[in-house]
Amino acid sequence: MAVASTGAWLGSRSLHALEARSAQLEHEATESETHVAQLQTLRQAMEQRLRALERQQQAQEWGGAAAELQAKSAEAQHTRREAALETLGRTLKDALQAGDVAVALEDDALRVEVSERILFAPATTSLTPEGAGVLKQAAAVFRGPLADHRVAVEAHTDEVLPAAPGSPATTAWELSAARAVVVVRQLGEREGLAPERLSATGHAAYRPLVPNDSPPHRASNRRVTLRLSPTPVTPESAAVARTEPPPRPMKRQAKAKAKKTAQR
Repeated sequence: MAVASTGAWLGSRSLHALEARSAQLEHEATESETHVAQLQTLRQAMEQRLRALERQQQAQEWGGAAAELQAKSAEAQHTRREAALETLGRTLKDALQAGDVAVALEDDALRVEVSERILFAPATTSLTPEGAGVLKQAAAVFRGPLADHRVAVEAHTDEVLPAAPGSPATTAWELSAARAVVVVRQLGEREGLAPERLSATGHAAYRPLVPNDSPPHRASNRRVTLRLSPTPVTPESAAVARTEPPPRPMKRQAKAKAKKTAQR
């Protein structure tokens, strides 16, 4: 009887020990799974951080290369503007000597100042033959070494607007804006500059070179500025520079040719 009781007690104790061991193993397995999950999360975080560092390093490398390319491009553009300045000095020599045209280099632009007296009849938007000739010579340079530059046309007047028969302009604002548009159309439609490169602005009398306090000073302020600055490089602007069409012939030239043919 005692032996049976002892056996039952030992069996019960062994069962409890097995159950306890099983529970311990389950607990250890749960802890292991939790630890594995934590390690996986840590690994994913480290991989994400590594990819971020790689992207950052790549961006820095690309940024350095882009900055170097931009610096070289800016230097090349400046060199071409200097060459264009010399070319304009030769082609517009007579107008420069007469004081009708002035050219100058700015930090990142080439500026061409053309006097009203050679471009337009007083207080009108009618382009003179001499003015058309100056724009033709300038456009040849704008199409060549400066084909990747924008051409901003800015027209200026003074505060005195003499009445001109048949002129649509009734204020200095209207006159300056209309003149800028006339020059833009001449450069685009007649001289073949891509319209994407051109812009027209009228400043009236509010950006004078000198004070408008005398007739000579007012005459100096009545002018058109052609400001050439680099166009931001995009696939579209590069395509424009490559495919810019040749200048269209003047109507007078076409008529003269037709007349000559008829005479033959």
